[in-house]
Amino acid sequence: MSTLKAYLGKDLAKATTMATVAITLVITVFAVIEPLRREGMSGIQALKFFGYIMPVMFSLTLPIAALFAATIVYGRFSRDNELMACRASGIPALSLLVPAIWLGIIVSVVTLILGLYVAPRLLFASEGSIKKNLQQMVYYRLKKKRYFDFSKRIFHADRVNPDDKWIEGVVGVDYSDPNDVKCMVAPSAELEFIERNGKTFVQFYPTNPTILRQSGGDIGTADALRLRRGDLPSMKDKPKFYDWTRLRRTLTNPEICPTVNAQIIKIKHRMSIQNFYKDVISRIKKDGKYEPLREFIPSGVEAESERIVIEASHASLYKGAEVRLQTSTPLSTSTEPSTPSFQRDAVLVSQYSGKTLKRQLWAKSVYIRGDWDEIRSVILATVVLNDVTILAGSQQVENALHRRRDEIGSLAVPEEIVARSEQIDPGDLLKNATDYTDSPQVLKMIKDVHGSMIPRLKSKIYAEMHQRLAYGISCLLMVMLGAALGLLFRGGEALVAFAISAGPASAVIVMMLMGKQLIANPGVPEAYGIIVIWGGIAAMIGATAYIYAVTMRR
Repeated sequence: MSTLKAYLGKDLAKATTMATVAITLVITVFAVIEPLRREGMSGIQALKFFGYIMPVMFSLTLPIAALFAATIVYGRFSRDNELMACRASGIPALSLLVPAIWLGIIVSVVTLILGLYVAPRLLFASEGSIKKNLQQMVYYRLKKKRYFDFSKRIFHADRVNPDDKWIEGVVGVDYSDPNDVKCMVAPSAELEFIERNGKTFVQFYPTNPTILRQSGGDIGTADALRLRRGDLPSMKDKPKFYDWTRLRRTLTNPEICPTVNAQIIKIKHRMSIQNFYKDVISRIKKDGKYEPLREFIPSGVEAESERIVIEASHASLYKGAEVRLQTSTPLSTSTEPSTPSFQRDAVLVSQYSGKTLKRQLWAKSVYIRGDWDEIRSVILATVVLNDVTILAGSQQVENALHRRRDEIGSLAVPEEIVARSEQIDPGDLLKNATDYTDSPQVLKMIKDVHGSMIPRLKSKIYAEMHQRLAYGISCLLMVMLGAALGLLFRGGEALVAFAISAGPASAVIVMMLMGKQLIANPGVPEAYGIIVIWGGIAAMIGATAYIYAVTMRR
């Protein structure tokens, strides 16, 4: 018996190894590596990525390979009448299946270790390998296909010079708003790639650009900036990239999930913007003017920042997204009868360079909008003036310039306003939202996180945990079932063995995917998905027991 079991075990190990290597290589190269190579991944980077992804694919292909190996080894054993000789010698069939059972146990243990700990960590680490190659992939796509698209933007270039980070014949299209598409045309542009908070951004610095918009209106500073930059696609944060320890930790404390944390950060930014709006409104109501806004100067740049002083008599929140300033009574500087008409009942914006008055702008209405700049990690304000008259320096009134619209952008919001929101604990913010804000927009965002995003995340984690455990346990059952089916149907031929083993493998995978989707679906009770996943395992246990009983009788 020892010799016989060693003989079967050796054949099982050999067939499993060969099948695993063959299936893993084919799937990894053609389904993962080849598409990335076509996008411009270098050979060295592809080799590194191959090292990350191989164990991940190994955890998926090993059970299928073991099932195939068990079917073909025991099928050949039966087809060559070795099974008949063993029966004639009084050796029970169950003894012959012991090597397959041990193979199933080993495969289950290895699959659980890989699936619970090793594969998720390597899959997460593989993103770093792709990120290091994103710049080269962008240039490759521009060079080969003349364009690349991301973040609902398309950029075209006639010629590309990766060494100088320079492109020529540039056309950019922003279609984030299908009803107001924006287009930029420039003879050339320099590209800059920036890493911020786990994201990779690309920014274009065009030479003498011309920007047009579908609606025919003016292009503001914020719109022009959005047209010239965007974040490159990266691997999304999903529970399938978490190891078992992180899954349990995230289940207990969902705020540590990068997706939830990123949304909480957005909420804090929105709170800072709303606090900025409140500051503007309160100061205008109290003093009739707002002075803290300064031109944003990046760190390391030596320059004298410009500042603006806004004078108005009325300020209100407009659609919850910006502050509208108006003047219902004449300003103190416009009380004389000889005051020009454009200075009466107008909001006054004075722009200074140091202590020197650079220009004055009178507008019928002024809007102040705050936006979070992901690359600079600051909140910048934009002042939009409508029906505006501009008087530069000591220019005479009769020479004033009249415009339908003007804009002053990249103004730094006072740091103390931003710091007020940054210091709030994420857990307290979700539990006691009304203690920190009364903004309907912010409260809705918090409600969505607390009532929708976190429950959906927990459902996905439950689904992932059940699926991994069930898949690991099913490996033992699949190998046991494959060996018994090989004996019954004499699956010694490769095609026959494949056809026999495809049934149980497909059934298990389909049931697990269905159950996982049911658990992750917030509109369906989690119990339904759990029943489907473990119901598939129960069905396989029943099928294995039945096939083994038939094998014993024969």
